[in-house]
Amino acid sequence: MKINQLQPTAFLFAGQGNPVIGMGSDLWDLNETTRKIWDCASDISQTDIRRLCLKGPMTKLVQTTNQQIAVTAINTTLYELCLEKQNFENVVGFCGHSVGEYAALYAAKAITLENLFKMIQFRAQLMNDLSKVNKGLMYAVKGIDYSTLVRLIEQSGIEIDVSCDNSHQQQVIGGTSSALSEFSRLLLSEGYESTKLGVSGAWHTRLMQDGVRQMRDFLATIEIKSPEHDVFMNVTGKPEADPNMIKENLSLHLTHTVKWTSSMESLIQHPTQPVLLEVSNKAYLGHMLNDFKGFTPEKTVHCRNLIGAI
Repeated sequence: MKINQLQPTAFLFAGQGNPVIGMGSDLWDLNETTRKIWDCASDISQTDIRRLCLKGPMTKLVQTTNQQIAVTAINTTLYELCLEKQNFENVVGFCGHSVGEYAALYAAKAITLENLFKMIQFRAQLMNDLSKVNKGLMYAVKGIDYSTLVRLIEQSGIEIDVSCDNSHQQQVIGGTSSALSEFSRLLLSEGYESTKLGVSGAWHTRLMQDGVRQMRDFLATIEIKSPEHDVFMNVTGKPEADPNMIKENLSLHLTHTVKWTSSMESLIQHPTQPVLLEVSNKAYLGHMLNDFKGFTPEKTVHCRNLIGAI
């Protein structure tokens, strides 16, 4: 499959999802570019990411310190393969879900490959450390929009946060185990079911607050340039070009809601009507768009359909 090179295109990069043993094994040794990405990921993380993805064990692969590096290596590899397959002359913008935001910044040439993995390594380790001190969980809630969920949280007085506003009908909440158990009972009484997610911490919640200053201090040592194309950021749901504001958004990213709905609405309603090209090991971002007004399935393409047989 090919996209017309003049077709307006926006790239969507996946975050942590459902890791599987073997993921990325068809990507890392295709050419010099792909080898460089995986070598860089392994060198900076001081972990053999190829072996971990290929052999596991799953208990190690699911750890956020490893999964964030692996997902980023896969995202950047797939993106580079897309560029080899297709010349994109009309890029509307980039957007990444949670940790996918870093791959989006790399694609927009705001950061180098080396700095990309340095940032991911620091972020993942910081989040892992905080999750051991401030233990928390995350639950997915379907059939509810952001404003309704926020109203229920405020009325309940229960200390939880909306981690991800994924769509008009899908939210993710995070907090302590006891708070989430109490709130899930409230949700059920209101007709909403929640599902516990297989993550090791409450990402994008107040439980990560102690990491914001540490993230700011670390990012002060990293060069970030103004992106060559719009990067829709999770904290605001809007494009940001100022490197200092990008750093601040990345710092607040630890505690603030991922405003994916706002970003997707901006792209779906964009005057150029771009194709949304999902960059992920397995398609799932496109599936969350079905309840957006003006969206039709033909507006999304998964990167592996574009790349073809590898």
